[in-house]
Amino acid sequence: MYDFHLISIDELKEIEYDGKFLSCDSNWISKWYSIFKDVENNVLGYKKTPYIISVYCNDKLAAIVPLVKLQRVYCKCFTLEFVEFLDQQWCSMGNDIISLKPLHIAFANELKHWIRKNIRYHFLFLKYLPKTTVLHTKYKLYHYAGEPIIPVAEYSGYENFLMESYAKRFRKQLDRTLRKIERDGFEFELSTEEINESSFKEIKRIAKSKIVDGKGFVYGDPNKEKFFLQMFKAYSSKVLFVSFNKTTIAYVINIDKNGKRLAIDCAFDRDYKTYGAGIHCMNCNIQNSLTLEHEKFSFGVGLDPYKFQFTRQAEPLYMCFDFKFRLKSLLALPYLLYRVKKTDRTVVNQLQKVHCDVEV
Repeated sequence: MYDFHLISIDELKEIEYDGKFLSCDSNWISKWYSIFKDVENNVLGYKKTPYIISVYCNDKLAAIVPLVKLQRVYCKCFTLEFVEFLDQQWCSMGNDIISLKPLHIAFANELKHWIRKNIRYHFLFLKYLPKTTVLHTKYKLYHYAGEPIIPVAEYSGYENFLMESYAKRFRKQLDRTLRKIERDGFEFELSTEEINESSFKEIKRIAKSKIVDGKGFVYGDPNKEKFFLQMFKAYSSKVLFVSFNKTTIAYVINIDKNGKRLAIDCAFDRDYKTYGAGIHCMNCNIQNSLTLEHEKFSFGVGLDPYKFQFTRQAEPLYMCFDFKFRLKSLLALPYLLYRVKKTDRTVVNQLQKVHCDVEV
């Protein structure tokens, strides 16, 4: 029923489509690969080769499957070959089959057969899948991550959202820290700016203070900085700054696309932690999103505890895997399957801990 063909990343860029996730966008995929194709480590993989599959039904393009084959090394000498979504290795905002037309129930089976026949690998790992993925008809899905969200279209306004979503304790924290800001003589200011050389310098300065809390400084990696700068430009991103007496002390960077606001990065100056600089910045950002009448507000992939101060809703993301009957695959299978099941249990526990509805 389906015909499968390999195309180049340049050919992918010529196809007009809307992917379910930002990281399914051809611009995102092509920029990601151009920057990270030669960056080799066990996270991003070694010897990366793209396999962009175009799928036709009755001579019409029905789907696109952006894959990459790569290697990882275990115990310094044990090399395994993986097939994965291209860009799931770092900074994925969600991945799935890119459907241009409704796909029949036979699609997943035919895709699996084609991949097995045409690509040599030990393991297939497809991560950050939505529950609705067509792959669930052929593969078992395991919990892998989550995307905390606010369905802003369901609220009549900020006050309605405030009372429905924020715990009483959190509302009091916002009020208490706001009084402290005023009491200590700080003038609280908000500004929305384009991301340029000047504003990005402030972003980097504030983001670097994450190191104080033992967190990573993403812009300390030149390749990751380059990728983010290109994405900010490609998607006309804007940054919301919070300033105290003209000193910038917190930010959140947004990408608004297709009725959805993605808060892709945020940070606050740790010198102002007692003033709740970070939570006030995000709260103002959410309030702005409600004013603009977006359909959904996303905190991005990751079940970070701070996100659940603002919401109790998260969309689970899944993974599926397959393997070929090769000696190395069979030797590594018990260990990798253990990791898959452990991650599944961990994510379920995290979602249940914050009272999100989740199917076990």
